[in-house]
Amino acid sequence: MFLQIVARPDLGLTVAALRRGLRRPVLFARLAGWTMLGAAALLDGLNVTLLLAGVVLAVVVPILLINGGARRALREAGPATLEISDGGVACSTPDSRHAYAWNAITRVDHLAGQLVLGLGAGRFLQVPTRGLTPQQIHEVLTTASAHGVPVG
Repeated sequence: MFLQIVARPDLGLTVAALRRGLRRPVLFARLAGWTMLGAAALLDGLNVTLLLAGVVLAVVVPILLINGGARRALREAGPATLEISDGGVACSTPDSRHAYAWNAITRVDHLAGQLVLGLGAGRFLQVPTRGLTPQQIHEVLTTASAHGVPVG
């Protein structure tokens, strides 16, 4: 198998990938924020400090995580050529070229319009599926699975 894809940055796909990748930190911030909001309401009267801290954790932190990540990803991203083969995945931009063997990929998520290849430590590689056939997408997922990469 060998696929070569030319991709341009897409804000919607990037935000979807970030939301998927940041699920746990965002959930933790929201839970902590709602806990503080509940504590602010239940303690002696209305505790303004806990109320403000709860709003910041429940609302502001998730927005900053996703928006900041999207801005950073789009600022650093440019047109890229992705090559997917039995040996792994390579990504070339005008500035650099990176290659990843399948054992370096922690998971593959099939989201609407893209495949998101997890690279660990919050890093990921987006593969837009706009120009791919369902058979080609299935081939990529099957190859990843055959190399022991969890597919979701």
